[in-house]
Amino acid sequence: MRFLSILLLISNFSFAQDEGAPYYAKEVRWAEQVEEALMDGEVVWLNASGHKFMSLYTASETETKQTAVIVHGLGAHPDWGQVVQPLRVALAEKGINTLSIQMPVLANDTDAYQYLPLLNDADQRIRSAVNYIKSQNLNADYLIAHSLGSVMSAHYLGDKTQPFKKFVAIGMPDLAVKYLSKVNIPTLDLYGTGDIRSVLNSVEDRANTAKHNQNYTQKQVDGDHFFNEKEALLIDAVMQWIR
Repeated sequence: MRFLSILLLISNFSFAQDEGAPYYAKEVRWAEQVEEALMDGEVVWLNASGHKFMSLYTASETETKQTAVIVHGLGAHPDWGQVVQPLRVALAEKGINTLSIQMPVLANDTDAYQYLPLLNDADQRIRSAVNYIKSQNLNADYLIAHSLGSVMSAHYLGDKTQPFKKFVAIGMPDLAVKYLSKVNIPTLDLYGTGDIRSVLNSVEDRANTAKHNQNYTQKQVDGDHFFNEKEALLIDAVMQWIR
């Protein structure tokens, strides 16, 4: 059955990667790998820009409508082992439903700047996730993003009709600076002591750009960009601020 679903998915994708378009063939490969290895949550297929994309819904162990959309970083997938998978599972265990979504990806050797033409496509994917959450009679309360995903999320949050109550940006790089000026909801800018250069060098710029937002908070904790061996610290920092 899974093989059939993958074949149907492939029929909707063009394997020739157009310039400025997501690498849909790579998404198909990610989807097959994730579905085969999935331990927590369930696969939900969503639509944006005329294409299907994978998301992983993990229901809370409690009766709640609170839901977090989780956005991965550069070239990754919705069950990425660093940051994304630990958060999507831990938040569900702590009383928040999570929907981790596949964002647009490009070839492996592509840098973050080359993703900028895909920001509108990323917006549509987050909107699709919100629509799904609402269709399940749940609330889209939190937008939690890592690395390049925080750039995509900050760009999306410029839409005044967006429903999220709080934004958690983990390892937010310099590309997000220009979009923070339009983010008005409570924001946690969380980064590690050993984070990557584009994050550490833009700390002051991010703070200055977000001065209009009285509920913007920067917090540095012990860890690298992927919080390797610091997952518990990452989860605690996110949960404490959300609560």
